[in-house]
Amino acid sequence: MNYSRRQQDEHRVRLAAGLTGFALMIPAEQILSADKRDHRIARARQIAMYLAHVGLGMSLARIATALDRDRSTVAYGCHKIEDFRDDPQIDEWLDGLEEQLRGVAEYGRWSATAGASDQSLRRMQLS
Repeated sequence: MNYSRRQQDEHRVRLAAGLTGFALMIPAEQILSADKRDHRIARARQIAMYLAHVGLGMSLARIATALDRDRSTVAYGCHKIEDFRDDPQIDEWLDGLEEQLRGVAEYGRWSATAGASDQSLRRMQLS
């Protein structure tokens, strides 16, 4: 995998972790941390992995690489979250997060390709 694709995958997973963290009031850094074993943080990490997979269409292997985890760990987390979707309230909550994540990701793709010029980004000191 080339560097730019891996970097893009890491940004996508960070986006999913940020949205998850915002929804659950857990800092994204804790969700992304490899050494946090707290159950609440582990569940948030599973939600972020699930959203990256379902909401952004990332493969389990790409999510695993972005998080420096094994593919089977990502698969297990996604299956756990999928099992929770039997609860209508959780299903609705996850649908809302997926929709928000897709919207932000689409906006990011649009602004990177058509919406924001290099000159505009330089004015904001982003390039």
